[in-house]
Amino acid sequence: MRLLTYILSLSITLLSLSSTTHADDDSQRTKVVCFGDSITKRGYDKILGEALGVDTVMSGVAGHSTAQALRRMQKDVIDHNPDIVVIFFGTNDLRVDAPRVYVSLKDYEKNLETMIKASEKAGAKVVLCTLPPINIDKYFTRHKRDLYDKEGGLEQMIKDYRDTATAVAMIHKIPLVDLNTELKKHPKWMSPDGVHPSNQGTRIIAELITAKVKPLLDKKK
Repeated sequence: MRLLTYILSLSITLLSLSSTTHADDDSQRTKVVCFGDSITKRGYDKILGEALGVDTVMSGVAGHSTAQALRRMQKDVIDHNPDIVVIFFGTNDLRVDAPRVYVSLKDYEKNLETMIKASEKAGAKVVLCTLPPINIDKYFTRHKRDLYDKEGGLEQMIKDYRDTATAVAMIHKIPLVDLNTELKKHPKWMSPDGVHPSNQGTRIIAELITAKVKPLLDKKK
């Protein structure tokens, strides 16, 4: 009876140690928060997580600009205690046809800087993405062209928001994923709506972002 009791006690102890080890292993995994709009919501985070063996949190909300995203940053980013934050906005910020969404170039810059500083203050590294290309002909089947023309035209606006994100990344010395430039090399990345990625495009975006996140993981080793 004493031997049986001892064996049972030993088994429980070993199970407990095993559970603790697995919990410790999980806690050691790097966590990447993917912060963005509907393009992020398409799911590049899953591909990134599988490629790098990290835990990812999808914090993309359709239609959000940087201004709207800032209001949820604490809950959707900081509270997850991320090691790395991927910031990916811009497509909605330039929407001059939607006053409640539109963010001026100056405020876009300021909002990106606020996001970067908040992430770094929380102990996370940051990767910044530029907005991707937009198919102008398809875009203006749903949006009023004249409102964009008053701002210099959609092409110029896309360039301005892309250049702003690029400058912010340089100032803060953080990795930049220039999706606006890189995706032009992959004509099949875009879905028929002219804005969002196809399934193939989501994979391409994931690969481009993965290439910038990986060196940050290597530095942790």
